[in-house]
Formats: sequence, C-alpha cells, structure tokens
Amino acid sequence: MNPERVEELTQNIKEIKHNLDEKTATKLELDKYIRSIQRLDSYSSECEECQKYSVELENHFEYMLSNVHQLTKEDYKIHNKQTRQVTSHLQHTHQLTSENFYMMAFISIGNGLGLPLGLLLFDNLVLGMLMGMCIGIAIGAGLDGNAKKKGKLI
Repeated sequence: MNPERVEELTQNIKEIKHNLDEKTATKLELDKYIRSIQRLDSYSSECEECQKYSVELENHFEYMLSNVHQLTKEDYKIHNKQTRQVTSHLQHTHQLTSENFYMMAFISIGNGLGLPLGLLLFDNLVLGMLMGMCIGIAIGAGLDGNAKKKGKLI
C-alpha cells in the first residue's frame, strides 16, 4: 500500500468519525484502526496477509463512508469481526500488543496472588487484594511502557 492510499484511508476514517456521534465512534474503535492501518502498511512489503487486510480495510471503510448514516447491526458485526481479525493477525504474527494489555493481565495475576497472601499474612482479604492489584498495575504499566518504547503497540 502506498503512502497516498494510507493517507486517504486515514482521512476516510477521520471523516467517518466526524459524521458519527462520539459514543458510536468510540464503540467502533476508529482511532485503533488508524494505528492498525499504519502497522499493516509497514509490514505489507513482507507479509501477504497484511496486504490482504489492507485491501479489505480500504474496501470496508469506503463502504462505511458511503453508508455512514445508514449503518445497520450487520455492518457493526462485520466491523467488529474485521477488528478482531486484524488485531489477532498483528498480535500473533508480528508480536504486537494492544494498549494496556499487560496491565490488565497483571492486575488479574496480582489479585489472584494477593488474595491468598492477604489472607495468610494479614488475615485481611481486602488488604491482600489491594496489594496484589497495586503490584499488578506497577508491573503491567512498566511492561506496557516498555512495549510502547519499543514500538510494539498496535
């Protein structure tokens, strides 16, 4: 995909976002799509699937732009399916992560470890849960920051 097409697609997404209400635009994750398109473009020279997804997204957003005020539930389902496919490809094939991926994972792990430790050490589940959550947030935020610094975020 050449830079002009990427820019045109980005402008189409921004126009769709402008024509929709804020709640719907957030639900459609249009900002994430802009980043995904840039990632697909950077990998498309060496990855055939990225090229395929780039073309599919271009067609998808042209359709959405032409029908921006008449989107149906089926259109939203197709859009969400497309989101999952592109994100999954970028995560599994190119080892990219989504925003706050590590933080969410480590909050859960911290809670899982904090509850029994809080019960055993402090006789207080809430204190253990808070400690585990704080440790999970700290570790997750550090790993998310590291991924962002390395350019591994979608």
